[in-house]
Amino acid sequence: MISVNVRTLHRYLSWSEIHRLYRLTASADVGRNDAPRYNIAPTDEVPCITAADDGNHKVRTGRWWLVPFWAKEMPKAPMFNARIETVDTTPAFRDAFKSKRCLIPADGFYEWTISPADRGKDPWHIFLPGHAPFSFAGLWAYNKALDVTSCTIITEPAGEPMRQLHDRQPVILTRPTTPPG
Repeated sequence: MISVNVRTLHRYLSWSEIHRLYRLTASADVGRNDAPRYNIAPTDEVPCITAADDGNHKVRTGRWWLVPFWAKEMPKAPMFNARIETVDTTPAFRDAFKSKRCLIPADGFYEWTISPADRGKDPWHIFLPGHAPFSFAGLWAYNKALDVTSCTIITEPAGEPMRQLHDRQPVILTRPTTPPG
């Protein structure tokens, strides 16, 4: 039995690799060198790659739990994942889907199952062959009233072999691309 959806990102990527993969050119991004992080949970800060005004890629840091631009307070309902089937119609995601798409760099993620033996949680580290880097398809928002930038990961029905662990999985893009809008 599965306890939760995608819960933690796993990022071993160095910033030099992120610079190369996403062709970052903004002076603030070129000099950036944050340490890799190995366990990122909902509400933690994560980097997301967006389209800059000049057409290049830009790194933003945002809370992983979308806060729509119109929210008057921090959402209590889980908004760290957005279902691809309803992302364009769900009020919390609809506006971001139209114009605030992003890429969230990663090289793996964890899915958690409940152990039938002791009812404890078992983590499963999911990664691509050779630990190749990839991007989660995501959405981002800036809420001026709360002064918070945030993002969410888009999920889809699971394919094999992920279906053995959960009925959903993040939308994974294996080559960095320019985020639309």
